[in-house]
Amino acid sequence: MMWRTHIAFGLLSGLLFFKHFGATWFVFLPLAMIGSLFPDVDHENSKINKILPVTKIVPTLFKHRGFFHSIWPAMIFYFGFHLARLDYIGIPLAIGYIAHLVSDGLTEAGCNLLHPITTMRIQGFIRTNGIMEHATFGIILVANVLLVLKIFR
Repeated sequence: MMWRTHIAFGLLSGLLFFKHFGATWFVFLPLAMIGSLFPDVDHENSKINKILPVTKIVPTLFKHRGFFHSIWPAMIFYFGFHLARLDYIGIPLAIGYIAHLVSDGLTEAGCNLLHPITTMRIQGFIRTNGIMEHATFGIILVANVLLVLKIFR
């Protein structure tokens, strides 16, 4: 999926979960959205590599949709911040990260959540930057607006 769709999924996941963790929305939601960009750190032209140029070395070391498209980095984020007693950062980053993996799992290219342990991929029917992704993006935007109106009225 494209970065804008990942951001929309990250926001949706943040809106669905922030109250369950007793979190403040103005911290949780931006972190979930940022977390939704991190798995593409392994792609040389990704939005996250443009935002954080220091990460540009990652695509030279890792294959796209390999390790960074598994659940392990999300777990590392969560446990690292948990050990530092910074759950308010680790939880939304991990939730956004997982939102990215779920949305990539809807694409034809799919996602291997347990890389490198297995080669089994979850795959969907959406072509990246195709008509179905644009429709999905629109649906997610509408869902985000409806959730915002429900939560913050």
